[in-house]
Amino acid sequence: MRPVSLVAASLFCPAGIGDGGTGAALPGPVPGFAPHAHGVPRKHLKTMTRAVQLGVAAVYAALEDWPTWRTVPPDRRGLYVGASPQQGDAEDIAPALDATGVPFTLGGFAERGVPLIPPLWLVKGLSNNILGYASAQFDFQGDNGNWCDGRLGGAIALTNAIHAIAEGRVDLAVAGGADALVGAEAILGAPCGEGAAFLVLVAGDVGKTRVRAGLPTVDGGETGLGELGAASVPVALARHWLGGLMEVRAGGVHLFRP
Repeated sequence: MRPVSLVAASLFCPAGIGDGGTGAALPGPVPGFAPHAHGVPRKHLKTMTRAVQLGVAAVYAALEDWPTWRTVPPDRRGLYVGASPQQGDAEDIAPALDATGVPFTLGGFAERGVPLIPPLWLVKGLSNNILGYASAQFDFQGDNGNWCDGRLGGAIALTNAIHAIAEGRVDLAVAGGADALVGAEAILGAPCGEGAAFLVLVAGDVGKTRVRAGLPTVDGGETGLGELGAASVPVALARHWLGGLMEVRAGGVHLFRP
């Protein structure tokens, strides 16, 4: 088993972007987020939900923080993504629901609502869109994976990335998750936020943070930021690492509060 080092991290959360995202914040959207200003090609924006935009931007930001990634052959680069089931943006389907009328019926929706649904609504809702767009944009041809398991997905993605490097399947792994749950408070019964974070892991002991194989853990979670879904564990890791609140213990990375 090879040693694994955490060398860079991106962070988009309700507290801010990058180092600014390590502070306290209320649940809600990422302040000042403009996808095209964070590496997301404008031509792709119409086929991306907010969560996908955040995820691709976070992959870009993480790689920009470790420019050495370009020296790793494409087939030795791995991308590991945690996501949630997507359904396209709610505003895209709202006119169709309004046109259906009250009471809602499947017949009325088929007759009056379906013709108003934008043709790209379903494409935007594919749950592996972050993996698809980012792996193509940054030429990741190695061992890639996508876990559509909500909050658990981000943790699984990180764990698989650590194992992939330790076992020699890739030499560079970018792992994390993204979600945008603002507006889902009534469904989830809790304050919601949005965010994304991706960590850059490399083979060897490069003097940053040594990572042991094991599931990352977070003491107390990140409840102050609201429900972040698949971004929960990656955001917590990035916030603690960027804020200098990370230590390594047997069995995995351990995060602690001051």
